[in-house]
Amino acid sequence: MVDYVLHGPNYVADPYPTYRAMAEESPVWLQPETGHVYVSRYADVKSVLMDTDNFSNNRVQDRLSRVPDGMPAQCLASILHDRLVMTDGPRHRLLRAKVSETFTAAQVRTYTPKIREVIGDHLDAIDWSEPVDCLNEIALPIPSKIILLVLGFPPADFTRLRQWTSDFYSWLASSPDSIEVRTKRAMDATEHMRDYVTDRLRNPPAHAEGSLLHELLADEAAGELTDDEVVANLIGIVNAAHETTTSLMANSMILLLQHPDQLQLLLEDPSLIPGAVAEVGRLESPSQIISRVAARDLDLHGVSLRAGQLVAINLAQANRDPDVYADPDRMDVTRDGPVPLTFGHGEHFCAGTALARRETEELIAMLLPRLPGARILNDPIEWRATPAFRCPRELLIQFSAH
Repeated sequence: MVDYVLHGPNYVADPYPTYRAMAEESPVWLQPETGHVYVSRYADVKSVLMDTDNFSNNRVQDRLSRVPDGMPAQCLASILHDRLVMTDGPRHRLLRAKVSETFTAAQVRTYTPKIREVIGDHLDAIDWSEPVDCLNEIALPIPSKIILLVLGFPPADFTRLRQWTSDFYSWLASSPDSIEVRTKRAMDATEHMRDYVTDRLRNPPAHAEGSLLHELLADEAAGELTDDEVVANLIGIVNAAHETTTSLMANSMILLLQHPDQLQLLLEDPSLIPGAVAEVGRLESPSQIISRVAARDLDLHGVSLRAGQLVAINLAQANRDPDVYADPDRMDVTRDGPVPLTFGHGEHFCAGTALARRETEELIAMLLPRLPGARILNDPIEWRATPAFRCPRELLIQFSAH
């Protein structure tokens, strides 16, 4: 039986040779240790994402199965059960309808002046003469401030929300810490987030009118959503917005500085920035591996799946599929071709895609004059040891005089 090592320093530093071998040799691969089935080719990944009859988004039991015996998991269960990203069918469509209007491309365009103001004010406060911790000083706080404004929460709360989010995702994904430590942190973080969101629901900030918080409160008052659904999805949005956009911003800075020829193209033609952000997402997908569970017993290209078995969807390799993208490991900000699967596809396509892209595009546009001559000081990059997500542990950049 073919096996692939999905852990260790070499894999974390560069997982793509392993993913490429997997796609070439075992495009549908049963991992012996876990029983998870990995799907790696673009066509297969897209097919699984589209097939909501056979592949369910309800992974609550799979997630809860990692809670050690004897540890109460009710707080985690309640948050997972009512989250948009854990639902299917009519319930999913209802929840999505309640939150997606806030994140449509058209609505996000109306946020652009505020996004530019937040980014501009934040960058103006940085001392550019010294090395800049671009992860903690730029890529983490900016998405936090923006999503809190969109939701109707005070932007000053971003620091503690970020920590709670980090603790939750270290449990939800893989992490080198023990499962007992990760579960305890996630439980504490979930309780803190629930208390925080519940307090904001009961005592909305003065500026919340017109925000998603305001809209969800109206839906709850009308009996269209339960209190648990409102709390779970506000928490889910905060979690997702932190994780994805932070990674996209950090990875954009890394790749542009590692590819000065592509940076030069942007300097000559800033209209290429949206394509550059899409290309960054293709090459270094913030979410590398997402999952579904088999809704029934079925056969997937000769591999038998039983109902409830987890399917690991390898977005990272699908986005580098040589049958879809010419010279797939090369960065090309002018690249045409099929839309990368960075944010998923189909009914469960990431609702916050337009906002994540717009924030990153605006950041790169404002940073662009500072990037020529800038140097990454912690090169080679040390990546977080969480295979499901692709984000540096640190990003220290010395910018040139501006």
